[in-house]
Amino acid sequence: MKETDFIGKLGIGAFAYISISEFCGLIEYLFENVLIISGIEPLTTIWLPEIMSLLLFTTIVVWGIKKYNKLTEIDTRKTLKSLIVIFFGILILQFLFTYFGTDFLMEKYSAEFENYAKGNKGSLILRGYLAFLPILQFVILGIILLMNKKTVANNV
Repeated sequence: MKETDFIGKLGIGAFAYISISEFCGLIEYLFENVLIISGIEPLTTIWLPEIMSLLLFTTIVVWGIKKYNKLTEIDTRKTLKSLIVIFFGILILQFLFTYFGTDFLMEKYSAEFENYAKGNKGSLILRGYLAFLPILQFVILGIILLMNKKTVANNV
């Protein structure tokens, strides 16, 4: 393997991971806003989007590894460019929703957001536990990668 292939494949892995992670974060944020608007209990609104994001992340990673874990050559340059575009597209969507959508929703559904803020008080311990979920993403990713590791001896 040429050095440029290694760098390209490293870039593909990095941008694939951050794109999946950012996409799951966007879906989590949207889902949280839907739950707030729906008037779901604040504790449920805190943990349900986090759990859903973790499950979505795991599903996408498993699907991606199964789909692209073949011995065929890929065009690393084209794939890397596509992933960079996807990543920045997700960032732009996050910015647009946060900048325009949040203000609109808070204005239109102010009572629901106020109820969520009131009910959210005192849930610091739960938020502390939920802070470990992003670490769990790395653990899951590591386990998936180790389970799907192929060696030269296994491919012969």
